[in-house]
Amino acid sequence: MSKTSFQIYSLGCKVNQYDAAVLRRALLQRGFKVGQNPELVIINTCSVTHSAIAKDRQLIKKLRRSWPAAWLVIMGCWPETDEKISTAVTDEKVIFWGVGQTEGLIKKIGEVIKNEQLNQEKYFESGREGELLAATDRSRYFLKIGDGCNQFCSYCLIPFARGRLTSRSSAEIIKEAMAATNAGYREIILCGIHLGLYGTDKPGKEKDLVALIQEVLKIKNLGRIRLSSIEITEVTPKLIKLMAKEKKICRHLHISLQSGNDKILKLMNRPYTIKDFARVAATLRKAMPQIAISTDIIVGFPGETTDDFMATYNFAKKINFSKIHVFSFSAHEKTRAYQMVGKVNPADIKERSRELRALSEKLEKDYEKWILNSYKKGDLPLVLEKGGGKKKRVKTEFGFDLLLDKKELNKNTLV
Repeated sequence: MSKTSFQIYSLGCKVNQYDAAVLRRALLQRGFKVGQNPELVIINTCSVTHSAIAKDRQLIKKLRRSWPAAWLVIMGCWPETDEKISTAVTDEKVIFWGVGQTEGLIKKIGEVIKNEQLNQEKYFESGREGELLAATDRSRYFLKIGDGCNQFCSYCLIPFARGRLTSRSSAEIIKEAMAATNAGYREIILCGIHLGLYGTDKPGKEKDLVALIQEVLKIKNLGRIRLSSIEITEVTPKLIKLMAKEKKICRHLHISLQSGNDKILKLMNRPYTIKDFARVAATLRKAMPQIAISTDIIVGFPGETTDDFMATYNFAKKINFSKIHVFSFSAHEKTRAYQMVGKVNPADIKERSRELRALSEKLEKDYEKWILNSYKKGDLPLVLEKGGGKKKRVKTEFGFDLLLDKKELNKNTLV
């Protein structure tokens, strides 16, 4: 029997990337192959904003044009949150699937492509020793420690798409981290929708985030750990103390600000003030002067005046972020923010976004230059990406990449 070929494309967050990698492994285990002319095309979608959904549509149309005869699987947050998706994507050979339930999706794929093996072989959920649940061809391993979110920010659909916080068992996480290390991955990225609240949905039964990190650090031959994203309210003194002490934890935190104005933060239902944010950022820098703090900022939230935007701009400059991910407001119609009064003119949103991106570019360059000057002796720890040409791409712990030739590589420390 010839192997069925497939391709997987994933949009959105690192959790989506992890879920796609899990599905990829499950299909490969059952005898599928990744092919250039796939019979099955899987798109793992994001629906956090209208812009995200527009990217979903564009990718679906592009892939359908490329492979008109293939079966499409449209999965992830878009079909999970929009029951009218079948009217938006009209196609005879399509499977709509939401978030999770990988085993059910595999059985459904087996039914439509008449592959009995997919229905007979049970999917192994937690991975075997020496195997990886979400293996990729990269040098960094994304390890999902939990899913769902309890925050209900007024602009966000994630709690509706992925449900409330659910933490994986620490034993399962450690087993997967050990397998990733044994397989040669030099950086493990702990990811989740609400990372800092890990374990709080199972009080007394699971470790908290700090305790989990401490367990991962005990793994023999571990390269380094990175946290994918965390809320400012969850950057605790215990976490800061651990990061400052343990050199295997990357000196980089991605902490979403979203706005540098308390009025807008309240409208967003964000659980902190700019004073809170500045205080924790100062504590981080005191403990680790070189730490990279990157962030997300939404521009043009309803009610944002020119003065409000300038407050955000100046606050971002004051905090001295290493990078700013700028998002132009485009909330989904199912969010509270979509119904809010005080919509900002699209032209103003575009101009404000341009200004903030220009600031981010300057901050990035200044920070990268400062870090590289701090490591003049060539002792900057690096993770080497797989593949590449004469110049190799390397990952610094501070969130930016470098392209180095063989001579330059030899001058530095590979993790």
